[in-house]
Amino acid sequence: MLRFWLTFSSLTTTLIILAVLGFLLQASWPLFQSQGLSFVIEPEWYPYEQLYGLLPVLVGSFWSVVLALLLAVPTGLAAAILCAELLPERGRAVLRFSMELMAGIPSVVYGLLGLWLLLPLLESQFDLLTGRSLLAAGLLLALMILPTIMVFSETAIRAVVVEQRQTALLLGLDWPARLLRLLLPQAWPGIRIAILLALGRAMGETVAVMLVVGSLDRLPQPVYNLLQPAQTLTSRVGREMAEAAVDSIHWAALMSSGLVLALVAMVLSLLTRRR
Repeated sequence: MLRFWLTFSSLTTTLIILAVLGFLLQASWPLFQSQGLSFVIEPEWYPYEQLYGLLPVLVGSFWSVVLALLLAVPTGLAAAILCAELLPERGRAVLRFSMELMAGIPSVVYGLLGLWLLLPLLESQFDLLTGRSLLAAGLLLALMILPTIMVFSETAIRAVVVEQRQTALLLGLDWPARLLRLLLPQAWPGIRIAILLALGRAMGETVAVMLVVGSLDRLPQPVYNLLQPAQTLTSRVGREMAEAAVDSIHWAALMSSGLVLALVAMVLSLLTRRR
């Protein structure tokens, strides 16, 4: 009976995934017919002129996610090490509870905090007309994915068996050596999963990013300028979906953004299963 339910669950999950991909592909098909795959590298997005290029939002998504990971991964890993190895049990419980509480805060609340605190700060510090920018999106995403990295990494570090720790002590390894030669290598599979899960959340975040990134459908000038307003895949879909007529090319272009996100999520899921 257990085998039957496992098989049934696997088949159901597979069918749901195929149905979602099939729907997104079918909805995106008019865009493929009119532009082929060239829309992926087109730099212009003007729906009223029938121009649907994904390159600006791909660049925007790339920079916002990379910045978030550059900030959140070392910070979250340092917090995980502190929580797992250095803090007393009461301090560990407080820190972990705080991170779990942060993970449960709705994304729209982070977006509102970004509007209230982050954007004015960036405006004053960088003398900008508006704080809405890729930098704001990256900073906000880093705060949102930090709990995921910290909690999963801390669990992975604490899972290293006591016998291996005792062996390292008997070999005369000090704490930094034990950390670099034993704990982090042993915990790396769990840390890698934490990073990939955080990456998936950062890629799929919509409301918070939409509130702080701006709505400029143009490549940054220069392309590495993080202080300019921009768009991401999710923010564009969130802003324009209600304006697009069903079965129009505009609708298909937005659906193609969803298709790209779905494919990225599948790749990340496959990577988490690798050892």
